Amino acid sequence: MTDAKQFYDYHSWANKRILNHIESLPEETAYQEVQSVFPSISDVLLHMCRADYIWLKTLSGATYQEVIDSVGKFEAAHRDMAVINGHFSELEAQYHDFFSRQTDFEQQVLFQHPTHGTLVTTYTGVILHVINHGTYHRGNVTAMLRQLGHPGVPTDYVYYLYEKKESKG
Repeated sequence: MTDAKQFYDYHSWANKRILNHIESLPEETAYQEVQSVFPSISDVLLHMCRADYIWLKTLSGATYQEVIDSVGKFEAAHRDMAVINGHFSELEAQYHDFFSRQTDFEQQVLFQHPTHGTLVTTYTGVILHVINHGTYHRGNVTAMLRQLGHPGVPTDYVYYLYEKKESKG
């Protein structure tokens, strides 16, 4: 397994932990307004879906305009945790499909952005960005949960490694 794939698997594991935890709380928790980076937990999670989608499309060769034209599909998920959960599941399957087709994650790739210009990086570099972005926003969710009087759930990489080790027996 490549490092990029393992880190993405961690990202999926951590997202599932957050989603399962939120599902165990009163339903209104995901939609309650708080003073934070985003107005609600569901808004943070939807943002994470959009970002993961944008990078997957970019990694798959879509142009900036193609990505922008297609990202609107997430608007129907606003304030609907069932739809947001579905998007997370679909994205995980699509990322796994992407991983199954890649042979060289250290290959240089070039991305064009109308404001930021040209970026030369690797597939691994972008995957690490996706994971880092998700970690940042899972922290937002944890802070928001605490603000609403609920505990968070541990999603550190080391917990993923321990759980993975335990599942191997």
